[in-house]
Amino acid sequence: MEADEQQVDVLVVGARVGGSILATLLGRQGWKVLVVDRATFPSTTLSTHFFRGSGCANVLRQIDMLEAALRTGSPPLVREYNADALDGTHTIDPPQDPGDVGFSLSVRRETLDGMLVKRARREPTVEVLEGTGLVQTVVEDARVVGAEISKRSTTLAVRARFVIGADGHSSRVASLVEAPIQERVEPSRAMYYRYIEGMPGPEGDPDGPEFSLADDELVYVFPSDGGTACVAVSINLERYREMHRDPGPSFVARVMAHPFIAERVGKGSWSGRLWGCGPRPSLVRVPVGPGWALVGDASMFQDPWTGLGMDNAAKQATFLAEAIDDSLAGRSSEEDALAAYHARRDEDGLPGFHETAEIGANLNVFREG
Repeated sequence: MEADEQQVDVLVVGARVGGSILATLLGRQGWKVLVVDRATFPSTTLSTHFFRGSGCANVLRQIDMLEAALRTGSPPLVREYNADALDGTHTIDPPQDPGDVGFSLSVRRETLDGMLVKRARREPTVEVLEGTGLVQTVVEDARVVGAEISKRSTTLAVRARFVIGADGHSSRVASLVEAPIQERVEPSRAMYYRYIEGMPGPEGDPDGPEFSLADDELVYVFPSDGGTACVAVSINLERYREMHRDPGPSFVARVMAHPFIAERVGKGSWSGRLWGCGPRPSLVRVPVGPGWALVGDASMFQDPWTGLGMDNAAKQATFLAEAIDDSLAGRSSEEDALAAYHARRDEDGLPGFHETAEIGANLNVFREG
């Protein structure tokens, strides 16, 4: 090993939900972990912000971060409101998949990701380098054995027993290792969202997400931290072509076309810029190979209309942490451990991936269902 080469057990590329949770879990087991991310924290990223009690909220509890998330002011989402914008009716329903946590949550990524990076750093064997990008992976005898990373003009060689891509839909790790595509679904939807401050809930204080459906259009409200809510519009590609040249006024018009939500929008004030997620293919990648693995959107990305991304990332991080720990501790071969992770990821995530793709092509199916 050269003098300027760093040796770790695991190099994680990407420090948001999947990456930071994975690093925390591995750090708890005493493994030496280096996490790198091009971003600096706190910072935001495209996201629906919503997650369920049985998913990301449960994993936050496992790493002692659920109470911290609640202290941000994010209200426990103990019910949900489902409205039909065409006939004016709405129902009040139980929360989605609350598990034994008992509620869902929505936290802005600027808040949550910053908290998770700090949590990872609390583990003595975990180091997080912000503003640091992946240059290339290092391969020996057909196995990934490390990577070159760069911060400003400084390049560092890192030797690692595992290199993990937690770097999103357009994962550079996945590209460099040529991760095969397991499934691909062409895009059928796009999304815009913006924050609003001070918008009351349907029955006073916000206590649940709101979903309003009109034909093939869905408007959401996710009550979040700091007295904000994320208001989003999921649209088909025809509507996207109409909106994307000047989306600001069109976004407000689409929200106001949903009476159940529109009647309370005027009681709040819009905050910050309009965010947009244009059409992207949904991808399932083969998430493992010799010396490498993928987690979160790098592993499985579906259209955000179902809000599964944060739950998937958090749960996959727990699956992968167990697999890596089994391999590094010698309880399982690397090949068997990674195969077990692949199988658990598919069993947990593919049903939601398929449902998102099938119903997303025509949300009227969702209404009829």
